[in-house]
Amino acid sequence: MYLVIGEQRMPGDGSEERRAQFAHMAQVVRQSPGFVRDWWGPDHADAETGHALVLFDTLEHATEFTATVERYVSPTRFRPTRLRPTRHPTRYHPARSPARGRGPAP
Repeated sequence: MYLVIGEQRMPGDGSEERRAQFAHMAQVVRQSPGFVRDWWGPDHADAETGHALVLFDTLEHATEFTATVERYVSPTRFRPTRLRPTRHPTRYHPARSPARGRGPAP
């Protein structure tokens, strides 16, 4: 699996224009070859920046999607990255983190 991590400028938070842009992007992305799943959201520090995580089945499909977006949408920054499953689940627990002085999780 390959995850495309994206960032682009968007209309201001809460606007009808922004909702329409998210809806259009979701429709286009979900029709892309190799599409698996997507997540979208605004940046909390900068209301005019949007973030996307789009999962594809192969590097070829992720790269093709990235090239298409960068060709037609500006300014953007989209990068594909390979996802590799871990052998062990993460054992992090915020209440037991060393930073809180309670030592590592069991």
